Amino acid sequence: MTASSLSLAAVAFIFVSAQTTAAAYLDHIFDSGTKRVKRKITWEPAAYEPVPISKEIELLRKDVLIRRGEFGKLYGSRQLEVELECCELGLTFQQALSIRKQLLIKKARMNHWKLKEKDSLKGVISSFQTQKKSLAEIAVELDLPPVSIFRAIMARRVLERHPDLQAANRRRPAGKVLQSIIFEDDEEYVDTFLSKWELEELQSAKKRDMIGYVTNSTSPQDWENELYSFLDGHGINYAKEEDLKSMGTKSTPDCLLLDDVSINGRKVRWIEFKSYYASGLRENWWFTKKLLAQSKKYEDEFGGEGAIIMKSGFSETLASSSTLFLDSGPLSTDFICIY
Repeated sequence: MTASSLSLAAVAFIFVSAQTTAAAYLDHIFDSGTKRVKRKITWEPAAYEPVPISKEIELLRKDVLIRRGEFGKLYGSRQLEVELECCELGLTFQQALSIRKQLLIKKARMNHWKLKEKDSLKGVISSFQTQKKSLAEIAVELDLPPVSIFRAIMARRVLERHPDLQAANRRRPAGKVLQSIIFEDDEEYVDTFLSKWELEELQSAKKRDMIGYVTNSTSPQDWENELYSFLDGHGINYAKEEDLKSMGTKSTPDCLLLDDVSINGRKVRWIEFKSYYASGLRENWWFTKKLLAQSKKYEDEFGGEGAIIMKSGFSETLASSSTLFLDSGPLSTDFICIY
């Protein structure tokens, strides 16, 4: 759990009393007489400076990140197109992909009403079931993720055949049936609800959709372990997120620092790490606002400011935040871009 032999029981003391805040606990965590060790860390950034917002704006103006009906990963000429623009602007490809994904999520949310409004959904179902339009064609027409379109169509079908299931929420029976169909987990459900052509359409759509079809194929565990190894190497005591959850704390950053740690001269009590880029674009501000709200929650819970490590870097608009934003620094070579 920590760099040294600090016991879980010692850490747990912070959460023994419901009336004792996490911040107050940290002042007594080493009540056995051991004092918190003071650690000073110099975090050398992977990039020379945060990304100027002008570069993000220019990339957006280039109009290369998104296309109507395109919600999948970039390959071939599309990938090369974005890579070349990134090199010209001094951005990494991973930063562009992160900006693009946030834009796609926002677009999918804004257009989702087309699958909620009764008459609109009726037309979508007719296009797919009667006219045999492909999900790719419908995705372009609606500018929505193809798997999201398929999910809306199948949700109606499942409920029509089994009205007793009541709702297509994935936590409820109909939702579980729907998820089994989409992930092809249950062969009986797939055979019952889908024709051969519909199954082929689903399989094709999943290959072209990273917004409406999300898998856990890419785990952040390796990236998290890099941070833990870094802290271990500096002899820093810390508690991981799973440790905090097991103790019943409400707010669980990825890492609660149990020593007095300062990074680049700023005192840090907790660390959160994200495997994407923190954009400063107005179009993506919802994601950044959510990140800052999460930071505020941790500050209130643990009585101190923390650090957020963005694997792919962050916009200059976040540099003046009360939270210390860092790029991957010594943890990764993500910023090395060779063409």
